[in-house]
Amino acid sequence: MELNRRRYLVTLGTTASALALAGCSESDSGDSGGGDANDNSGDSSNGNSDNSGGDSNSGNSNDENSGDGGGNDQPDVEILNHEFYEEEFSSGVRGTAVNNTDSEIGYVEATATFLDSEGTQIGEGLDNVSDLAGGREWEFDCMFTGQDASRIDTYEVEVSTGF
Repeated sequence: MELNRRRYLVTLGTTASALALAGCSESDSGDSGGGDANDNSGDSSNGNSDNSGGDSNSGNSNDENSGDGGGNDQPDVEILNHEFYEEEFSSGVRGTAVNNTDSEIGYVEATATFLDSEGTQIGEGLDNVSDLAGGREWEFDCMFTGQDASRIDTYEVEVSTGF
């Protein structure tokens, strides 16, 4: 009986992992940036933490664009600002992204990758929204789900569209 339970749990875990990762291998357009756990948002243009000067690391995550970006160099979805937070029971990256197109985008995802001082990935957080209207801003919150947030030295954040 114990062997059947283990086989069931392994099958269930494999299926859940496959479903969770389904469609995550492609992103059509997006914006990315980074920062550190000391509220530095990766903005090298003006050195402040509110990122009002824009992301120095922004750009498309690949060469394709979805939607009606209009043929300009602006990504369909762009990160306007982001910052690391650490509260009593949670930590992560909060920020705002905007749909730069005139049409609704069916799925947008923000992903934060958390790195330690040696550049080793120690966690990942994500947030998503469906049906983001053209021109609309979206506030995202990518929580760190690891055990020890004090290990976070830097983070990278990006947005992508599609499944």
